[in-house]
Amino acid sequence: MQNGKDKLSPFLKYGKFVIFLVLSVLLSLIISIKNQYGITEYHLGDIAKENIKSPVDTYMPKMDITVKKGEIIIREGEKVGEGHLDRLYALKNLEKEKSPNFLKYCYLSFLLFLFMVIIFEYADRNIKKFSLTEKDLIFGSVMLIFTTAMVKLPFFVFEHFTQKYAPDIFYIVPIFLFGIIMRVALFSEAAIVFSIFFAIIMGFTFENSMPIFLYTLIGNVLASYFSGKCENRNTILKAGLYTAFIMSFIMLLFNLFTGHDLSNLPARFAFIILSGIGSSFIALGLLPVIEHVFDYTTDVKLLELANLEHPLLEDMMVNAPGTYHHSIIVGNLSKAAAENIEAHPLLTRVSSYYHDIGKLKMPHYFIENQKDFDDVHKTLSPNMSALIILSHVKEGVELAEKYRLGKKIKDIIKEHHGTSLVSYFYNRAKEMEDPELHVIDKQDFRYTGPKPQTKEAGIVMLADSVEASSRMLDEPTPKRIENHVRDVIENIFLDGQLDECELTLKDLHAIQKSFITILLGIFHHRIEYPERAEHDGAHKRLTKVSENGQKAHKKDHRRPVDIFKAAG
Repeated sequence: MQNGKDKLSPFLKYGKFVIFLVLSVLLSLIISIKNQYGITEYHLGDIAKENIKSPVDTYMPKMDITVKKGEIIIREGEKVGEGHLDRLYALKNLEKEKSPNFLKYCYLSFLLFLFMVIIFEYADRNIKKFSLTEKDLIFGSVMLIFTTAMVKLPFFVFEHFTQKYAPDIFYIVPIFLFGIIMRVALFSEAAIVFSIFFAIIMGFTFENSMPIFLYTLIGNVLASYFSGKCENRNTILKAGLYTAFIMSFIMLLFNLFTGHDLSNLPARFAFIILSGIGSSFIALGLLPVIEHVFDYTTDVKLLELANLEHPLLEDMMVNAPGTYHHSIIVGNLSKAAAENIEAHPLLTRVSSYYHDIGKLKMPHYFIENQKDFDDVHKTLSPNMSALIILSHVKEGVELAEKYRLGKKIKDIIKEHHGTSLVSYFYNRAKEMEDPELHVIDKQDFRYTGPKPQTKEAGIVMLADSVEASSRMLDEPTPKRIENHVRDVIENIFLDGQLDECELTLKDLHAIQKSFITILLGIFHHRIEYPERAEHDGAHKRLTKVSENGQKAHKKDHRRPVDIFKAAG
């Protein structure tokens, strides 16, 4: 997801209302499916297997029968008499008379539609980082329908067979998976907004229940909170458990506050813990499907892509070793910078590994992969050389699509050079320019962009430029490294490449400090070893010349193993 607000596409500007309308109709249909009261069929003289309570107020003037909601019609173990049968018949008769009310269905659909539009519009206009694409909106709608149906179905089944425990069945349903999946697949702001939608739907589903609304909302907000920065799969497992324990404590406080009977709390606590564990496992099972269907790059997928045995990285290691080494260093620089400015370290590191995969098409045209200083660009015109260099971004995007790296990584590949100039070949072209025949267009030597749109893309651009140019430093002293990093970041900033991302001057200062720290570790000074000092810094294999001009052949007849023995 991009930070900041982009101009809405025509579809999202008007199509979102169509999506919300269809979503409201479908959700109202699911909510309106009422469970038949599940009255067990009894005959005169039978023994009741369980307590049967009236789920609604029942009044039948013809039979002079009045039953209040919650009143026990027949108790467990009691012998069924004629009075019991009359009341059971009245309840079943009322059930038959209650046909679906189309008008109420329309009211519910319209209410849900209004709630969704109002909340979405408020979030879209006032929450800076709340920015959804058409795909995100469709995904959120699918998740709402799926989780609502998932809650409704088991409740419908269990209520029919175990009426005694029907009120507690809700707490065993893994509803926390909604918050986990929305946070991992999208971002925290979207997770909260959709959790509000989901809580409203659950409240309507269970007879406008405020406790159910609060339980669903707080539970999913907690689940999304604990799922943030998912550095490994255990994070998702912990998210479900932590949420379950906190919600159990909240349930205890709520019951103490309302003065409800505490006898059923142990069962509810057990159900909530099972719900948390189930939410985590179901989320782990669903995430690969969501990643594949909706082409999302979740943190779980990033962990898989971080494996250096990925086919693209193995290919790079063999055929473009210079680019591979460069990418690993850029990954280290990017991760350190992202941690310093509270960006996404995992995304920046993994994106850095793949940012130059386009060079795999023609690796020997890039200097880091050229052997024996054989410059293949000597035989090419500057325009052709620039075209090859510029094309690695396009080739990288194509490989990212082929290997399904995901939109986030693909965007960073596309943006990591922004619209910067390939200055080396541009200067060569200007030197060879003949104004009477052809005027060199600077635009032909610029990357097509776009400029970095996120903090992560901006960090990768800076790390890429700093790492590549730092190889040119002679005698990389700490002061030279510091000046070099500052100059590179300053030039990129003045060129306007960071204008469209949210990196502030404070962020750039923190990034600069983290880059300097890493580079000082890479270019640290080494001590002069005795073998090199003996030959005035030359390699120990070079032959030493004696004072009379003769070559001195010094031979060590010791076996290799003797090297490791202490001198006697």
